[in-house]
Amino acid sequence: MASNENSHIQSLVGSFFFGELDENLVFPFPQFSDSQVETAKEMTSAFDQFAKDNIHSEKFDQESKLPPEVIKGLGELGLLGLAVPEEFGGLGLDYTLYCRVFAQVASYDASIATMVGAHQSIGYRALINEGSLEQKKKWLPLLSSGEVIAAFCLTEPGSGSDAYSIKTKATDNKDGTFTISGQKLWITNGGMAGFYSVFCKTDHDIDGKNVEKISCFIVEKNMPGISFGEKENKMGIRASETRAVYFDKVIVPKENILGELGKGFKIAMNVLNSGRLSLGAGCVSGMKTVMKLATDHATNRKQFDRPIADFGLVQQKLAKMAEMTYAVESIVYLSTGNMAKGMNDYYMETAVCKVFGSECLWQTVDMAMQIAGGNGYMKEYPYERIMRDSRIQLIFEGTNEILRCLLALSGVRGPSESMKELGKISDVGTALHDPIKSLGVFTKFARKRLSNMIGSQHLSKAHPELKDQADKFSSCLGRFAIEVENSLIKYGKKIVDNELPQGRLADMVIDLYVMCAVISRTTAILNSSKPSQEQKDYVLRMTKQICKDARRRFTRNAKSMGKNSDKTVIKISEAVVKFGGYGLDIIDF
Repeated sequence: MASNENSHIQSLVGSFFFGELDENLVFPFPQFSDSQVETAKEMTSAFDQFAKDNIHSEKFDQESKLPPEVIKGLGELGLLGLAVPEEFGGLGLDYTLYCRVFAQVASYDASIATMVGAHQSIGYRALINEGSLEQKKKWLPLLSSGEVIAAFCLTEPGSGSDAYSIKTKATDNKDGTFTISGQKLWITNGGMAGFYSVFCKTDHDIDGKNVEKISCFIVEKNMPGISFGEKENKMGIRASETRAVYFDKVIVPKENILGELGKGFKIAMNVLNSGRLSLGAGCVSGMKTVMKLATDHATNRKQFDRPIADFGLVQQKLAKMAEMTYAVESIVYLSTGNMAKGMNDYYMETAVCKVFGSECLWQTVDMAMQIAGGNGYMKEYPYERIMRDSRIQLIFEGTNEILRCLLALSGVRGPSESMKELGKISDVGTALHDPIKSLGVFTKFARKRLSNMIGSQHLSKAHPELKDQADKFSSCLGRFAIEVENSLIKYGKKIVDNELPQGRLADMVIDLYVMCAVISRTTAILNSSKPSQEQKDYVLRMTKQICKDARRRFTRNAKSMGKNSDKTVIKISEAVVKFGGYGLDIIDF
């Protein structure tokens, strides 16, 4: 995907942990160029026509299979090589176009989106990022056409989010080859792929000691020793293929090493970081699809001689669905715009898109099913299939729990480095009692803290109609930086072991990014002559409500940083574990 490789833009989300922001990363909201609009319309229109004739989601779900002709058709449309440079047979789309086109695919069928995403968002992403020219020439034309399908092999039976604990081993045979043995679990496209990005432990001599590190290899399906488990019987996305992949002394040449030996962990994380962006874009399209179903039902279903769309509790759901869709779409495309500008540290942005997007999708599907009433529970309608398909998004590519920890711990790393001037981070509290020794440092620290308290970082380019929302964002940003500092002072290095405050910090920074993105996008819409006044009123009302809800959640989390029930929660959880579940029966007491 295109980006400015000569620039290095720091993470916008990461800057929030310092109570700072660069308005150049907020305004103006990224806009599609005329050529991008033309490309997007051409590609989505072509796919719409293809989908009309070839995509039958209910049938695919029942048969738990995607027809080969559908996969072939996706390749012929160029949809399996969206990010592949044109010289290697792909379309070479930038981040923004990639997400918009991928979203169109996801709007029709989650199983197809899963197959397509596993193939190019993560399956051969390491090849694009790290591959040699020879490797790219050999594989990318085959992968972009769909002649060969790719799979990403990281997860193992004993290793999920803890990627360092993988056991699959690649042994150097000292003759230019490596022997891979091990197994991978829950591999999308597992049995149908011909190209596998496989992550293994390799031995490295460091200061005279043998150290295991992670490396990445290309494994080909025709290599002796590779085999597959039975296709997994999944709750949702049933037509996509998921299998275990086994490697029994598979010999690979050194030409199949992807990137540098021992650098596989970073390669894997970079792949997943970009993959989460397309997942967020897919959530947007899923929300739009199910929202249209719910709106049609609410408009046509009558009770008491009125459409149920006229009833307040249904209207509340329709409004909330629209707000969440607007919010997720805004954070996805603010992220892609900054990535296209040259932001390299975007893993926090994509984590926000995945966490917030998947949870908003789930809420939207739940509300749509509620609006549909009994129809929503019946297999003859698509709601229950969409619900089954959607649930995996909260687990895919890093569970939302682990990503919240990633956001919090990555975010506090910067402020903790700054606060080391006060003493060891675990001794910050002690250092506060030695003002003579630390006078110069604390004067600087106090100024910064006071600045955060009064909210010195303003969204000065926000539209006048959004001044109140921009001011409240500024206040929240300052308070967030203080809560980050307070957490470091309170927990020190032990913040790593305290996930409940980590979760609150993550939720606060997610809400800050949401507020920032919708204010930016709505400012662009209000300043544009293209939208009608009705459309401007629509997005303005949504933005005000989104910011109000986000600020309410933010305030609740901020208050809970100091006063909470964490100890009680932990004690109750320990009792549940001890009792092996609920542990009570009404007849016993």
